[in-house]
Amino acid sequence: MRLWAGLIFTLLAFSHSGATQKPDVIAQEISYCDLIKAPQPFAGKRIRVRAIYKDGFEIQSLDPPACCAEHEAKIWVEIEAELQGGSLKLYRKFPKGMGLSRATFEGIFEAGGPYGDGGYRLKLIIDKIKKLEATAKISTRHEPAWVPKD
Repeated sequence: MRLWAGLIFTLLAFSHSGATQKPDVIAQEISYCDLIKAPQPFAGKRIRVRAIYKDGFEIQSLDPPACCAEHEAKIWVEIEAELQGGSLKLYRKFPKGMGLSRATFEGIFEAGGPYGDGGYRLKLIIDKIKKLEATAKISTRHEPAWVPKD
């Protein structure tokens, strides 16, 4: 009986540890504009993209960090609750409530939608924040100079 209990405990421990660890898949770097232009080849893949994260009431989206021909296309965002290390430290610097953060993000990209409130056809599940460049609270009077004016 002890042998069976020990075996079951060992199997459960191994299955649990494997489920919580993420595979070390190298993210493919792509510009926001190229991603929006042709999203299908990246669907289901790990990507790295520099973008502006917009967080507000019922909004969690990525916008282009520079002028883009497809400036109307936005990406819905889900940020994993288990951010760790440097990613968590950077995320804590994002404005609370309604804010903008220009950063480089990594995660799994999905296409097809609908996502978010139903108006998004693309989604990025962020599990790493690589670099934070700028942050600002959203203002009704003006946007920071680093937000594209397209």
